[in-house]
Amino acid sequence: MKPDSMESICETRILVGFLGEKQQASWWGSSFLSSSSKAFLGPIYPNSIDIAQYSGVCQAASIVHDEHIGIGKHYHLYRLPDAIEQGLFKYIQTHKVFDNILHCLKTSDTATERLKELGEEAVEKSDGPIPVGQYADNKLDALIQVSRSHYITAFESGYRTFPYMRCI
Repeated sequence: MKPDSMESICETRILVGFLGEKQQASWWGSSFLSSSSKAFLGPIYPNSIDIAQYSGVCQAASIVHDEHIGIGKHYHLYRLPDAIEQGLFKYIQTHKVFDNILHCLKTSDTATERLKELGEEAVEKSDGPIPVGQYADNKLDALIQVSRSHYITAFESGYRTFPYMRCI
């Protein structure tokens, strides 16, 4: 997987994770990306707070996505094939993804604007689980793009959506 793709997916996970947290849209009950989270994560993970925040918000979002979509023959932003998950985790460990978008995690508006900068296309409003296509490694960037657009529309319109990819 290309580094640009990994960075885009990591950023999208962080931004959607932030927007879905308790203080914003409250899709999941976590506060891993809140300004106060570093205070309670710092003593436990002094050298890897960013990784702890990333892992925590991804796990919280994954649980809620899985509850709505199901586990099995589907992938979504927070549950991708194991090899890709491992690559993303290594990427977040070795690159300063948070440094690039920390300023976007101040408000819902700034996070949504950054999501739009990563790419947006028009999609119809669709509450709940929504299939975005058949998963294939060479289609992942496009599928994440469509998923990102669904998240943007949902956050701006005040409903919950859970885009997913069908597996073969």
